[in-house]
Parts: sequence; structure tokens; C-alpha cells
Amino acid sequence: MRHRLIKRDAFTLVELLVVIAIIGVLVGLLLPAVQAAREAARRMQCSNNVKQMSLAALNFESAYKKLPEGPFDGHPQAVNGSGTPNPSGYSYASGATCCRAANKDGWSVQYKILPYIEQGNVYSLGKSVAPIWVGGTSGAPAPGTGEDEVARSLIPTYYCPSRREPTGYGSKFGRTDYAGCAGFFHGGADSTINYIPPAPLGAPAQPLRTTANGGLTPGRQGAIIWPGTGKKRRLADITDGTAVSILFSEKSLHPSQRGIDGGDNERWNNAGWDECVIRFHFPPRPDMKTHFVGPPGGPNWNRYFGSAHPGGLNAGMVDGSVRFFSFNVDANLWRLYCVIDDGEVINGDD
Repeated sequence: MRHRLIKRDAFTLVELLVVIAIIGVLVGLLLPAVQAAREAARRMQCSNNVKQMSLAALNFESAYKKLPEGPFDGHPQAVNGSGTPNPSGYSYASGATCCRAANKDGWSVQYKILPYIEQGNVYSLGKSVAPIWVGGTSGAPAPGTGEDEVARSLIPTYYCPSRREPTGYGSKFGRTDYAGCAGFFHGGADSTINYIPPAPLGAPAQPLRTTANGGLTPGRQGAIIWPGTGKKRRLADITDGTAVSILFSEKSLHPSQRGIDGGDNERWNNAGWDECVIRFHFPPRPDMKTHFVGPPGGPNWNRYFGSAHPGGLNAGMVDGSVRFFSFNVDANLWRLYCVIDDGEVINGDD
């Protein structure tokens, strides 16, 4: 028999290498586009989180005729006008720094708005009980407050998807990536540098837990106030306009400091008047440019808003709208958005 030779077509090595190179180039072009599309979706989800929180605060205001107050604590400086410790907080000896409140009346804004973001079941875990006054430098809430059960409830709305999934730390206590706007801070932007900018961004330094940094010094007020003042924040107080006054925004947090930073080391529901749940007027920072100190230096307390998004951050206004601000936003303009009653006008060109 005569064997027939069949000619078979095949790629040469050079042709194969060219095809692989073309595929590599196409993947290289496509990957950034895919990543950008995913980040756009994450940023949109983050914007929706901020919007839900802002609308929840408005629903709270409709029910109680006031915006939800910020958290309280038992720090020695956390007293009302008469100098008496507020019954929502602990009573600590001088020098104590623990920030937790004794019952749910002193818990965070993020806890108080839970019923309005369809998390009423988590809200109901918190119980009002008689405070236990604790001496010394440590203590715990009265039994039966439900503090830990609430803290272990990870609320998806409180996590920015560009930064992290809902995550518990330590004893599985959750955190929040969004902080209430407490307005103008008299002092440094963080505890690592503690640099006080010159006026109009700076002011003589005062402790965190004072009326000046609680929102009632004229012209230095934020939408979220410290309940140690005994005052209420009503919509009528937002004299600069609800559409140009920040209520909630994303907080800055270095990637290496999640669950550790002084602004991320407390329970989301009971951190006290602390940078874990409130922030101030300093120009926002991207996560990677947020100051931190590692062991043995201890945590840094950051007072910046910021985010894990490339280019900027989401901020919810008192009227329920959401805006995206560039990290290059003018520092004075950002201050105007954070302070609700200084009488300075923000115009369309700004």
C-alpha cells in the first residue's frame, strides 16, 4: 500500500509567541478597565450607604424633633454644665481614658439611627439599665445592656466596600467606616503630629470632650453635637443651609491600622465621643496618606475624614443628598461644609 502524506497546518513558534504577546497586551488593557468598573460600583454602593445614613438621621429628626446626638462617655471631662457626670456615662477617677457609656442612651449616632436603616432587630438588643458608677481607671457597663451583642452585629451599611468587608476585631466587635460631622476642632488634626493650622483652619487647642469641641461654640458647630452639653440640634440650627452642611462622611484610616488606629479601635456602637465615630473639619485625606504610629508607639487618633477611593470621598448632607469631594478640595471650602452656622456663604463657583 502506498502511504498518503497528509499536510497538517500548525503554528510556528514565532507565530505562537506573537499571539501570546497580543493576548497579554489585551489583558493589560482590559484589566485596568475592569478594575475601574469595579471601583465605580463600589463607590456607588458607598454613596448609597452614606445616603441611607443621612436619610435615617432625617427620619430620626422627624420622630424626635432633633437630629441624633453624638455619643457620650465617662471621661473625667465629660460633664454637663453643672459639673456633674452625665448619668449616661461612667464615673472615673481623674486620668481615666476609657470612652464607653454606661447604657444605650450614650451610644453612637450609628446606633441611634438603626431603626431607620431596617436594623431595628439590632437596635432592640440594646437595653436601658441603671448606670453603675465605677471608680478607678476601668469598668464595664451594667449587666444587661446588650452592648457586646450589638457590637458583634456587623452592619453592612457601615462598611465601605472599597475598604473592607463587614469585619469584627478583637472580641469580634464591629467597626464603622463612616463618621458623624462634629464641625470645627480646637486643636491638632491628629495625635501623632498634633499640628494646629493657622486661622481660619486652626484655633487654640482644647480637650476633645469640651463644649468647644462638642458643637456649641458660636460659629464652630457641626451637625452632630456632644450630648454632654445638654442641648439639642434641630434643623433650624443649620442656618448655613441643609444642602451645604455635612452630616456623615467617610473617615480616613491607613490600611495597616484597621481595627487598631485610635479612630478605629472601639466598638461601633459604644466608642464614646471619639474619632471612631466622629470626625472634624480638617481637609480629607486618602487612606494611604493618613498618619499612623505602630507598636510600641501605640495608636494615632485621626480627626480627618477620608476614604479608600482613588481621588476623593463621599459626604452626606443634612438634606439627605450625597456629594463626592476630591481630596484636592480647598481646605477653607471643606471647613465651610463641616460647620453649619458660621454665616459664610458657599456659592456655585465654589
